[in-house]
This record gives sequence, C-alpha cells and structure tokens, in this order.
Amino acid sequence: MSKKIFIACDNEHISDFISNYAAKEGFTVRAICDISEDTQHVVRECCMLHPDIIILGGCYLDAEQKCRLSSLMSDIYTLKNDGSEHSLSLPLDIAQLSKVFEKYDKKKAGEYDTLVIDNENNCVRVGSNEYQIGLNELEILRCLIANPNRVFSKEQLAYEVFGPDAKGSDALVEESVSLLKSKLDGLSSKWSIRLIWGVGYKFEVAETPHE
Repeated sequence: MSKKIFIACDNEHISDFISNYAAKEGFTVRAICDISEDTQHVVRECCMLHPDIIILGGCYLDAEQKCRLSSLMSDIYTLKNDGSEHSLSLPLDIAQLSKVFEKYDKKKAGEYDTLVIDNENNCVRVGSNEYQIGLNELEILRCLIANPNRVFSKEQLAYEVFGPDAKGSDALVEESVSLLKSKLDGLSSKWSIRLIWGVGYKFEVAETPHE
C-alpha cells in the first residue's frame, strides 16, 4: 500500500522542500501552494487523496474544515513555532521531517514506545516481555495504535478491522478488546487501552512535548 502525504503551504520553497524529501521516502505527494483565498479546494483535494500525513502552513481552516480533515484519521502537522507535539518549527529541517516519517512508519508497523507487534510470531512485545495474542486481537490493537487517542465505537472498529460484511463482528470486537486489556493493562504509564463507557475504545497515549 502506497504512502501518501498532502501539503498545503503558502511558501513554495518550503512546500518543495517537504515534497522532495517525502518523495525520496516513498510517499505519493500532493502539494498546493495557492491557498490565500478559498480553502475549500484545499479540503476537497485533501479528502480526495485521503493521505496518511497532512502538513499545513499558512492555511487557516474553519472549525468545519478542521473536522473534515480530522475525520480522515491522518497525522496532521502545522508549520508554526508553538512547541506543540503536532507542530513543525521554522526554519524547517530534515531532522524534523525524519521524525514525522519515522513516527508514521512505527505507527503503521504497530509500534508505540516499548510496545511492538511481532507479526511473524503473532505476539506483542513490551520491553523484554512477550505476550501471546490472537489474530483478531492483533488486528484490533494495530488499528488502535495507528490512531492514538481516537475513540472508536464497536461498530467503527468492526468496520475497520473485519470489513462491512463480517457477521457478529461487534461481539468479536468486545471480546477481543477485553482479552487485550487483560493481557496489556498496567504495563506502561505512557499508553493504555481505555474503555470509554457508552462510547467505545481508544489507545490512550500521554502527550509528549514537541522536540
């Protein structure tokens, strides 16, 4: 599956810098620099691409537009010097972009902090400890890790992991998450699998300062 990045930046030099480096890292790139007036086309183009990573610079979106981009479940970064986890400081350099792409690759591989999904052995490693996990549990965990701090309903998780036509998938999600929690709860202070009563589940991670 190809990796995709969407860049909306009013500075052509910065846009080209990100685009060229992303292309070298194997990303399909879509970049827009003409964002001074109407941002609707920015959101429309982004939603059509459905990228893995979104980088915005000088692109001011309203609440509805931000909500639409958030629904894509992409990693969203903004070019601004506010020190937050999802900001990229100016002047932008290779080191910052490398961290963005490395974080994405680890997330897609099923890694967070000391938690690693071992696909070959169908298990999860946390530090030096190994935990045997069923295939359904692994796929649900992978989906949760790929979307940290996002709350999924049972129906959403079932759709993402098992597809729209899987029978009895809601109950399977509930059982699988319960098994995951029984094996992984309390193993780290940096992450946990949370049950949000009446809503769903999420892979909760502690916010860390942007380096």
